[in-house]
Amino acid sequence: MKKIFSLIVALVVATGAANAFEYEPESGLTFMGLFGMNVSSLQNHSYGAKAGARMGLKADYMLPKAHGAYLTSGIEWSMKGGKLSRTIVDDAQAYDATAKYALHYIEIPLRGGFRYNITEGIGVYAEFGPYIAIGVGGRHKVSIDADGGDIRALEDVYSFSAFKKYDDLTETFQRWDAGLGFRVGAEYNNRYNLMLGCDWGLTDMYRTSLRDRYKEIVGSRLAKVHNFSFTLTVGYRF
Repeated sequence: MKKIFSLIVALVVATGAANAFEYEPESGLTFMGLFGMNVSSLQNHSYGAKAGARMGLKADYMLPKAHGAYLTSGIEWSMKGGKLSRTIVDDAQAYDATAKYALHYIEIPLRGGFRYNITEGIGVYAEFGPYIAIGVGGRHKVSIDADGGDIRALEDVYSFSAFKKYDDLTETFQRWDAGLGFRVGAEYNNRYNLMLGCDWGLTDMYRTSLRDRYKEIVGSRLAKVHNFSFTLTVGYRF
């Protein structure tokens, strides 16, 4: 009985290995258009999650004779940020307010991955690696829950460019970010892709000048803030 069981296991393993080589991905360079969304937040602070769009173009280079290993890079436009509920006191009046931080980035990832083709037309893959990003726009905007004509003017005071450098304690962020990204995905008919993943920012987003001035005026240090986001993306390979 043990010999029969061992023979069956050997046949299953051999069949799986044969199928893996039969459907091994072809080596070479391909391109993929991407469109999807982020659900992001600013970590190590009391920010809540915020949804945003992402889109871009990536290039995959399947390494020759590597049995599914590949390198990938590209360029993506990504909306990150978060939101925060606050109470604003102005002229001895208190207002409930929601601050939304929209941070727009151009990102360049560089990841290594592995792909396994289940059949000739269906493949699954995973990839991991670093990315760098530069902030290209966005705003910090406050919506105040109160009535009155002067509320609009107060909202304007607390709405400002995301990456512009100010002289006061306005919470602006530095433009450069870097971190690590992870993706898992599936492809149908060697064309249509669905990917899930997350990005961990490793850069402290507050400017040094903001930290120094905050310490000078308030007397305490600001907590470090990092970008973090979950991603859901569809792609078309061409």
